[in-house]
Amino acid sequence: MYLSSIRIWNFRKFGSIVMENVSLPGIVVPLNNGLNVLIGENDSGKSAIIDAIRLTLGTQSKDWFHLEDSDFHFDGIKRAQELKIECVFEKFTNEEAAPFLEWIDIDNSSGVPEYSLRLTYVARRTPDRISRELRAGSDPDGQSIFSAALDLLRIVYLKPLRDAESELAPSGRSRLAQILKAHTVFQKEDGKKHALEEIISEANNSVEKYFTDDDEASAILNTINTHLVNFLHPSTKQESEINISGSELQSILKRLSLVYQGESAGLGSLNLLYIAAELLLQQNTSRNELKLTIIEELEAHLHPQAQLRLVKYLETETQGQLILSTHSTTLASSLKLKNLIICKDGKAFPMGSAFTKLKKNNYDFLERFLDATKSNLFFAKGVILVEGDAENILLPTIATLIGRPLHQYGVSIVNVGSTAFLHYSKIFDRSDGQNMGIPVAIITDRDVCPYEVQIENHTGTDNIPTIESIKQGISDKGESIETRLGSGCAKVFISPHWTLEYEISLTKQLQKIFLKSILMSEKIQNAKDGAPKRQKIEEAKETANELFDEWRAELSQHSRKKEIIAKRIYTDIMLKKDISKAVVAQTFAKNIKQEYAKSSEDIISRLYQPAMRYLVNAIIHVTAALEDQPDA
Repeated sequence: MYLSSIRIWNFRKFGSIVMENVSLPGIVVPLNNGLNVLIGENDSGKSAIIDAIRLTLGTQSKDWFHLEDSDFHFDGIKRAQELKIECVFEKFTNEEAAPFLEWIDIDNSSGVPEYSLRLTYVARRTPDRISRELRAGSDPDGQSIFSAALDLLRIVYLKPLRDAESELAPSGRSRLAQILKAHTVFQKEDGKKHALEEIISEANNSVEKYFTDDDEASAILNTINTHLVNFLHPSTKQESEINISGSELQSILKRLSLVYQGESAGLGSLNLLYIAAELLLQQNTSRNELKLTIIEELEAHLHPQAQLRLVKYLETETQGQLILSTHSTTLASSLKLKNLIICKDGKAFPMGSAFTKLKKNNYDFLERFLDATKSNLFFAKGVILVEGDAENILLPTIATLIGRPLHQYGVSIVNVGSTAFLHYSKIFDRSDGQNMGIPVAIITDRDVCPYEVQIENHTGTDNIPTIESIKQGISDKGESIETRLGSGCAKVFISPHWTLEYEISLTKQLQKIFLKSILMSEKIQNAKDGAPKRQKIEEAKETANELFDEWRAELSQHSRKKEIIAKRIYTDIMLKKDISKAVVAQTFAKNIKQEYAKSSEDIISRLYQPAMRYLVNAIIHVTAALEDQPDA
């Protein structure tokens, strides 16, 4: 059996929805029979989902969950008086179903009995107390369920922010003691001492013998008793003894510690030791019990490689069902997409094939190429998909200059390559048409060569390009790109003519800065260590000024002066000299920031020019809905 879904009403950030006098849950979370990974930004509801499961099912170590008024949903006006959590279990074997026959539902429609169990937890709040009840069965009122049956549904739970060193050390609140006490090895038979109690009893006999038979030790005890006799009333006949205190099993367990042999370990190693200890509870479950392990923030104190080793081990070796929560892009990118559940704005979005518009080839592609950098999109408030390094480097600078810094708005840029847009954009398309609330922008090149380039490369007398034919080509290409990429939740922003670099070259107010950036980048690219001497950079700036002034004078009366200069900058210099687009973008970003420092309004107006406007519009699209709530 496994936990197939959880439905939550009025618990913490999850409210409820009333439709036609029927109260619907604030969130429904379908779960896999196997690995489930809850991912999302802070306060997205991951912990609330996990706590709802803990509250309903309890834990193997019988941890107490104290329900408070603040756990009842507050809608901004009033706090709910009642909360409800519903857990559904499926895929029972006959043996697993047997203890629950009084409450279980049986479906024989397929010819083979299929069992399901619905467990409902309800808490009600009054001014002086919180009442709770737990019922089972599909009937709206349900029936009370025996504690013996509930014990079969307890989970193994590892909390976040684990202080492994103190949890595994001897103390009155020892977590190690709780873990060991819950294990069958430490269950005492009535009237019998546990083996550990026998060991401590024998040790106490040895201690007592030492303080009796050894002359120096017995002198110490005699001195204490002499003082004691003088402190007490003459009629009081009491003597002290020295022994190992706490000979009961529970006291013994509280004095045990779990440590590495040899040298002391760091936080990461201690955290792994703590997880290993907690997993004892999982192995302690009987064949007919629910096997569900929940680990919050698996990555705590672990470096990326340790995270990967741990999650791969858990994925292959853990028995039954596993629910993890994480903020780690390393973990998110290393697991199969179908196992992820994105938590966003109080909703849960499973990424399995039944819930998305992704096809098998999309899943296969993403599992090959979704790395830790690209998996940032799972934690983002907005996403910009780009096809090259230049856009990836330049967009954050432009966004900052126009007053919409992407990092403050929680927007991720994902460089997907020119053929992969659909694989990534479909991540956000749901099979039920639901909006995930994550604005997605696709920035792509139109890739129609301008007239000056086409006429130069054309041979023969047929199909000679004209300005009008190129305009038509630009329009047709835009429609084609919109048709191919514009479906679903993503909005496409297409360069007006050709490529990003050409659009910058075409922007009259940016041409000179861009030319200067290209020539500076050439010097950087050709320098042995990537750091040319200052003299070389100054020479590049001077050459750019001379060339630009020369072109302007030469073309002062030409109707296509702007286009010809753009062609010379991009095609005749940057492409012919094979100057790196990434280096040029980095240098250009640095140069426009310097210009911004001199005159911010001037640079902003240049970025809003027609050829550059598609970039600005994309940034506005992914940040507009977030203007009132940028990341803290």
